Amino acid sequence: MQEPLFKTISPEDFVKLELDEVTLVDIRDPEEKAIPGLPGSIDVPFSQIGSKIDLVPKGKPVYVYCKIGELSDVVAEVLGDRGYEAYSVKGGYNTIWYLLEGGY
Repeated sequence: MQEPLFKTISPEDFVKLELDEVTLVDIRDPEEKAIPGLPGSIDVPFSQIGSKIDLVPKGKPVYVYCKIGELSDVVAEVLGDRGYEAYSVKGGYNTIWYLLEGGY
C-alpha cells in the first residue's frame, strides 16, 4: 500500500501552529467566504486550482483548508505529488474559525 503524499492535521493542532512559519492556502470558492480567511493565506479557489496551483510557493510546509475539510485532501494530495510538504486541515475553516473564536 502506497503511503499518502500528504498528511492531515486536526483543527486543534492547526490553531497551535506558528502561522508565519508555514504557507496557508485557502481553497474556498468566493461563494463560500461569508467569513474571511486567515491573514496571510493564499487564495486559490478549488474551482481554479488547475490554473493557480503554481501560486503556492515551496520552501515551507503548506497547510490547505477548505470550508468543511473535504476538498483540502484533494489539493494537498496534488501538492504532495508536486513535491510540497502538504497538510490537509481536517474539519475545514468552519472548525478553525470556531476554535479561534473560543469554541469547544
